[in-house]
Amino acid sequence: MSELVHALTLKLQASGERAVMTLIGYTIAFLLVVFAFAAFVYAAATALTAAYGPVISASIIGGASLVLALIVIAWLGVRQRKLRRRARLQRIAQPAMASIATAALPLMLRASPIGTLVAVAAAAYVLQRATQRKRD
Repeated sequence: MSELVHALTLKLQASGERAVMTLIGYTIAFLLVVFAFAAFVYAAATALTAAYGPVISASIIGGASLVLALIVIAWLGVRQRKLRRRARLQRIAQPAMASIATAALPLMLRASPIGTLVAVAAAAYVLQRATQRKRD
């Protein structure tokens, strides 16, 4: 029994270390992207200042940043709406499926007990795999 607990503890520690390393990796990547963006803005400002002057170049860069921010916000809004719609449809479908299953189960049990056992086991397996994919 203690070997099992020890193995499970090691597995949890390994998954925690993986999560921390993944978080550190994404943090480093985010910082590099921020630095690259700052260098790009500086280079664009320098190039535009030579051509149009400092006020116009700052206006162009600010306007472009604002447009990009609005595009990202709009994309996030559309994505959030799709996710809400999908969740609402799943909430609506779950009670209907449960009522169908509860109504059909006694009839199936009377007709074929072994077939019912196989169907319930298959449904449990599919349900377990579906929830496992959602967590990953």
